[in-house]
Amino acid sequence: MTQDNQQQQEGQQQQGQGQQQQASPQQLLGRALSDVRKVQNLLELNYPDQGEAIKMQREAGDLIWAQIQRMQQQDQQ
Repeated sequence: MTQDNQQQQEGQQQQGQGQQQQASPQQLLGRALSDVRKVQNLLELNYPDQGEAIKMQREAGDLIWAQIQRMQQQDQQ
């Protein structure tokens, strides 16, 4: 693949991404929760002695999850 073709494909991908709908607040919170849980798991596996950091990650994830649930309940009403 030539450099011109590669640049053209990248440009088309960026245009396609721009045309997609913006993520909803719930989707953004879901992504944040996923990242928080990934970090939490990494800490638990690789740094089990970092109890305070693990606790903070768990609490942050729980807060995000609670907010997602509240938003879903509001949407259903």
